[in-house]
Amino acid sequence: MARVLIPFSNADDGVRAVRRLLDEPRDPRLDVELLAIVDPLTSGKVAVFVSRAKAEAQSRAAAERWIAELQQLLSAAGVQSHARIAVGPVREMLRSAGARADFDRVLLGTRARGMLRHWRRHLVAHRMHRPLVSVS
Repeated sequence: MARVLIPFSNADDGVRAVRRLLDEPRDPRLDVELLAIVDPLTSGKVAVFVSRAKAEAQSRAAAERWIAELQQLLSAAGVQSHARIAVGPVREMLRSAGARADFDRVLLGTRARGMLRHWRRHLVAHRMHRPLVSVS
C-alpha cells in the first residue's frame, strides 16, 4: 500500500501538500494520513489569558476545520484518507510520528520560496527518520 503522511501545523501548508499529492500520478493503493499538529497558546508561552483547556479546545477546533477542508479535496479526487490531531510541540509530535513504520513517505507543504525551506526539510527528515521527504 502507498501510505503517505502529511503533517501540517496550519491550513496553508496542508493545502499545498494535498494539492501537490493530487498533481502526482495516482497509485490506486494510495492511502493518506493527515496529521494536524497544534500547540495551544497558554499563559507562559505568550501573553494570553485563557485556560489550558480552552486553549486546547480552540486549537482542536481549528485543526478540525483544516482537516475537513483537506479531506474534501482528497475525497473529491477519490483518495482514501484519515486524519488525527496531535496536540503538543511540533518537534515532539514529528518525533513521535517518525517512530512509526506504517507509512512510506512524508509530504510537506512548505512554501516554495520560504527562506527556511531547506532547514525545515532537514529538520523534518531528521525527526521522521526517513531519508527522503518530499517537499512542495
